Amino acid sequence: MNKNDTPGLQPGKYREIVLAVACFLIFDLAVLMLNFYTSYQISADAVAINLGGRQRMLSQRMAKAAFQLESDLRNAGPDAAVAQELDTAVKLFDSTLNAFVAGGQVKGADGRPAKLEKIQDAGGQALLGKAREFWPAYRDVLLAAVAQPGNEVVVERAAQMARASNTRLLGLMNDLTVRLESVANAKAERLRQVQTAGIVLALLNFGFILLKFIRRLRESDERSAAAQRETSEILGTVREGLMLIDRNFCLGSQYSASLSGLLGRKLAAGDDFKPILREILGPDDYEQALQYATLLLGDRVKEVLVRELNPLREVGVLTDKGAKYLSFEFNRVLVDGKLTHLLVTVGDVSERVALRAELEAAKNRANEQMAVMLRLVQMQPATLQEFINDAGAGLLEINERLKSVTGRPGEYRAMISHVFRVVHSIKGNAAMLGLDFMVTDAHAFEDQLSGVSGRDNLSGEELISVSVSLQKLFERLGWLRGVVAKYAEQPEPVAVPMDFKQSIFDLTRRVAGDQNKNVLASVSLDPLEMLPPAAASALRVIAAQLVRNAVVHGIESPAERAGSGKPAEGLIQVELSSSGPDQFILSVRDDGRGLCAKHLRQVLHNTGRMDDKVLAELSDRQVIMEIFKRGFSTAAQVDEHAGRGVGLDVVSHAVKRIGGSVRLLTQPGRYTEFRVEFAA
Repeated sequence: MNKNDTPGLQPGKYREIVLAVACFLIFDLAVLMLNFYTSYQISADAVAINLGGRQRMLSQRMAKAAFQLESDLRNAGPDAAVAQELDTAVKLFDSTLNAFVAGGQVKGADGRPAKLEKIQDAGGQALLGKAREFWPAYRDVLLAAVAQPGNEVVVERAAQMARASNTRLLGLMNDLTVRLESVANAKAERLRQVQTAGIVLALLNFGFILLKFIRRLRESDERSAAAQRETSEILGTVREGLMLIDRNFCLGSQYSASLSGLLGRKLAAGDDFKPILREILGPDDYEQALQYATLLLGDRVKEVLVRELNPLREVGVLTDKGAKYLSFEFNRVLVDGKLTHLLVTVGDVSERVALRAELEAAKNRANEQMAVMLRLVQMQPATLQEFINDAGAGLLEINERLKSVTGRPGEYRAMISHVFRVVHSIKGNAAMLGLDFMVTDAHAFEDQLSGVSGRDNLSGEELISVSVSLQKLFERLGWLRGVVAKYAEQPEPVAVPMDFKQSIFDLTRRVAGDQNKNVLASVSLDPLEMLPPAAASALRVIAAQLVRNAVVHGIESPAERAGSGKPAEGLIQVELSSSGPDQFILSVRDDGRGLCAKHLRQVLHNTGRMDDKVLAELSDRQVIMEIFKRGFSTAAQVDEHAGRGVGLDVVSHAVKRIGGSVRLLTQPGRYTEFRVEFAA
């Protein structure tokens, strides 16, 4: 199809047909508007004719009433009812006559108000003029009789005026009614003529449109044949896979020659597309693809709104020629506004996926290396080396536990608990140093451990998965060790070393930022240099977990603090002090919400950790101490900082490792303080 055959590129291609249709619509609209107008006029004329007839009747009633008053006066005296009837007839006749002349609202035949249009016809107005020449005098005489029904002179005068004027008035009103009927008939005749003309013009337009369509159809058939040939040429040479599938997921008769090669299957018109997808996709990808295609085949879906939901933009498939990545794009095909097919475009994006993966990996490596180098500039080499050594020792310990596991009852459960504590300690120490990539990897390892935690039996595949995650942490640590080694070969930079105190500040700031809280840390660690390496290492683990716990669980959100009358900025105080020779106390205190035994009881109940009977036997102090047990957490959801119930379990074991003890002080709504007492 060449450029000049594209309908969208030729605004004047259907100009004649458009003009004919526009004329047809104009004719119809004009006739319709005239119908409305004439219908309104006819309705108004009907009211006028009806009231004109009533005027004839009223003229008779007025004469009859005047004669009756005269007769009653001579025989039995005036009758008030007759006078009232005359009064009513005179006033109604007068108001209607005035409305005929100038238009207005009068009492209708049904007793309700009716709008009477001014008579525009000159003949009608002439008749009204004649009536108005003698009506006022006639009216006044009749109203005088109404006012004085007992006055013989006034009544006789009214009767004489009625004898003289009634016939003339009746004739004028009769002529008026006939005139109004004549005008209405003329309007109806004009409407019929206009409607006939409009129908004739509409038929002529329709015939013109029909002829044009027949000619266009013949031209369209010729273009369709040419387009069919061009389509076949395109489908035979295009590299992408193109095909149509109908509502039953059957392959259309037209598809590109490259499609079979891309899908690794021989195809034929009418093939069911669902088995083809099932063979090349995994179960999850197949179900998502089927749901997406079914959604697009719905009549009410808006394609632009669901386009981003396509699950097959880049999907790994297995074909006869091996694994590769394909991209499936789905577009709705509409004919006359109705969905007939889906156009499926299939492309091989394996090279693009591989290149992007390489670029992303290189970018991540560069970013991680840059981040580590920036952290190296800020921290003491000994601090980082100590983290590497501690983390390495912990990973080696995990590896030994994995290799020595025998499957005895309870062994798997204890082993996973131990691995959880070690990994969580590594994550906490990495967070203290700002090693985000290690935090991310350790958190992913925890995700995997959560799936097998608390079980007495693990399959070989699950143990292998744990070993693979462990190996990844080993590789990360090895990479970090290599970066540190390269850094050590460079001239020592001039920078302010980052100590343990600064690490606490940074950890507080990062966790508070992730939690959308405002937290200020106050840190005093003067006796830190007096501690032996083992105690100092354990202290870092304990402080990291307690500070993170204070920010996440202790400090309220700014809105909560404002509601409680507290400053928007929370305060965490970390203090290491000496209580005697080789006796030390680490205190971590926050001014947050404190611990509420009632709330903790509810959490223990809702999570199924304890039933009501056991909870009833525990004191508030015992309930609060449950927070140190692994798996217990008050967090609503799991994230990088909370939700697994591991942090305080790590603290508890670290304290035991250095032979210390933990005291917990708290007051709901005011503060929580952890005091770790130990000897060095």
